[in-house]
Amino acid sequence: MKLRRINPSRLYIGLISFLQRHAVALIVVLMLFLVSIVSAKGLSILRKYNVRPGDLLNFFGPPKEKLDSTNNVTSFLLLGIRGEGADSPNLSDTIIVFSYNHEKQAASLISIPRDLWVPSLKARINTAYHYGEEASPGAGINLSQAAILEITGLPVHYTAVIDFALFKDVIDLLGGIDIVNDSSFTDTEFPIPGRENSIPLSSRFETISFPAGQIHMDGDTALKFVRSRHSTGESGTDFDRGKRQQIVISALKEKVLTPDFLLNEKKVSDLLDLINSRLRTNLKPELYPTLAKLAIDMQGKPIKNIVLSDRPDENGITILYNPPVYQYAGQWVLIPKQNNWSALKQYIQNRLDGTQ
Repeated sequence: MKLRRINPSRLYIGLISFLQRHAVALIVVLMLFLVSIVSAKGLSILRKYNVRPGDLLNFFGPPKEKLDSTNNVTSFLLLGIRGEGADSPNLSDTIIVFSYNHEKQAASLISIPRDLWVPSLKARINTAYHYGEEASPGAGINLSQAAILEITGLPVHYTAVIDFALFKDVIDLLGGIDIVNDSSFTDTEFPIPGRENSIPLSSRFETISFPAGQIHMDGDTALKFVRSRHSTGESGTDFDRGKRQQIVISALKEKVLTPDFLLNEKKVSDLLDLINSRLRTNLKPELYPTLAKLAIDMQGKPIKNIVLSDRPDENGITILYNPPVYQYAGQWVLIPKQNNWSALKQYIQNRLDGTQ
């Protein structure tokens, strides 16, 4: 029998044609295979957090196809509140916007000073979540997102609210974090929880110190690091505190994305338990695989840090200032220079675009 000679180029073209015709079927088969090798425990974890096996397909697509966005940009708002048992539990001590440009694959962290004035609320931005929850439980996220849009021009698509206790517990579960502190500082008036009304006044505070350089932190230490605001010099400003908060967030991201953590089923499950039970958010569980894909896409890429301040930035531009307190019912607040809110929005956009 005479053997027919096989044309390699024709074979290659035929293979490509087959893959194109059956691409969807092959992806489905791949997903079925992946699901079949996931342990029963793994599937139970997915069901536990209302993530359907079919939602795992979102991991393979571009995040921008699943996430809400405006002009190819998705923005997340992170609010750090004091939590139950604290004085004014729903005031936001930490306000950070994480902005991701899908087209440029560029990420930015924008620290919003808690004293920034919101004209429509006639109050500081750190009260938005409080007033929303006071009006209707669950409305704090909506009011906070509206306030951020009003003063920065940034549409916020998703929000996560984390209290002090959850912050500490997450870091402790991860085994702590490692950060590099730019400069040493000492705070002699750090408030002690539960002693807000103690007499004498000195019994309400403790002294905390942080050296310059690399520091390993547990949850309690990290919380003190990001909350401290009574040291001398630049370290005692809210703007420096915003920088410290960004440092801790970056350290958390690096710790979570290590193989030691991701391949430890118990730690992953414990972290999801912790977050699922205590995190307040408008993110739906089916988006979790998409967020995981976004995190992997960001791995190793720089995150731009933007801090709004009443001090000159690296380009010598000062965008905020502190007006006389009598103009704002005796409150110490921050507003854009010359009360020009359009200039503040443009300043933020220029920083995001890299033109300033």
